[in-house]
Amino acid sequence: MVNLSELKSRINPLDLSELKSDGFFGFMNGENNMRKIHTLGPKATDSYEASQHIPDDVENEIVLHDSFDDIIENLQHYADDYLLLPAAYQSKHSDFGWRELSYEYWDRLTLETVYHHPLKTLCLISNFNFKQNKAIIHPATTNLLNTYLKKQKLDISIHYAGSKASAYDHFVADDYRFTIVSEDSLTEGHPYQIIQKYHPDMVWCLYHIIK
Repeated sequence: MVNLSELKSRINPLDLSELKSDGFFGFMNGENNMRKIHTLGPKATDSYEASQHIPDDVENEIVLHDSFDDIIENLQHYADDYLLLPAAYQSKHSDFGWRELSYEYWDRLTLETVYHHPLKTLCLISNFNFKQNKAIIHPATTNLLNTYLKKQKLDISIHYAGSKASAYDHFVADDYRFTIVSEDSLTEGHPYQIIQKYHPDMVWCLYHIIK
């Protein structure tokens, strides 16, 4: 005959701490350990493309923003999340870029991963039927445009957008004269002249946001 008291003594009690460490309760409560990464949107950007090639096996939630400046100005709201940006980052403010970010935000950002992923082919394009004798570009491409304008001895105003995709949208909608855009943003049969193509390589930096 089975001795019930003896049988009970042989059954190990359920170790809740082990279940908790294994993420059991997180799973039951709908929680997850997904890493949240803030970067530049929309999905047509190089930043989103680079976010799909981070060299690790961590599952990520990609949060897209209208500009890197918006992310950096609101870092306090994203504490313990992550920031992905290129080493070529340049603010719309000409005196602030990746170099300044590295020095001024040393106590708010920890560099976690650095990796290589090329940019999409860039195109400097011109609108023959422009209504504004101006250019609109992403700040990081300013030197490319200025090199062309200097060669052509052109002196025109330059407006800035948060991304190349946004710059192209404004270029089309507001009839600007020049922009620099990712080649894959151009639709077949577009009416614009491609003046020059660029094939830049890029280093990407993944930061942990401390505060």
